[in-house]
Amino acid sequence: MDTDQSSKVAAGMSTAAAIMAALAWLKSGKAEAAPPGAIPEELMNLVIAIANSAQKVDENTLATVAAIQALMLEGGLGWPPNAEGARSFSVLCVAVATPYRASDMEIPDGMSLAIKASPLNAVGSLIFVARTPAECTNPNSAWPLVFNEAITYQVKNANVIYVSTNIAGSTAIFTAEQRS
Repeated sequence: MDTDQSSKVAAGMSTAAAIMAALAWLKSGKAEAAPPGAIPEELMNLVIAIANSAQKVDENTLATVAAIQALMLEGGLGWPPNAEGARSFSVLCVAVATPYRASDMEIPDGMSLAIKASPLNAVGSLIFVARTPAECTNPNSAWPLVFNEAITYQVKNANVIYVSTNIAGSTAIFTAEQRS
């Protein structure tokens, strides 16, 4: 647990403890009316403990609001800015059960690489997608795409993907948004 989280838990626990102590004190019957202007020491201690806890809660709330405002000013609200363009290329699988590595293409942070089996592939053809040459030629460890089906991956570069096919001449199409 980090320090900020620990302080939040401690503030909550001390507030709860102060309230429980006040309830116990009232239930014990020791609480009695104080003469005007006199406040029992136990009550004063409880009020101080609650006030200190409330101050911690206020400080944590202000810190949270400041962090949200900073995110809004920086544009870091959890999604990347729009890309400036897109790039596509295709990989022709000339031979059956042969691994073909995708071309080198960097994928900007927050963007996805889309891989699609060409709609022009033969009916019954499959494009097998995997991260190694051995996996892409093994139907049990590769992701199969039927013609015109697509899948996306959050990878840094398209060249980490290998494809193969079960029908010679099938094509896999790769595309991703680009910054420049």
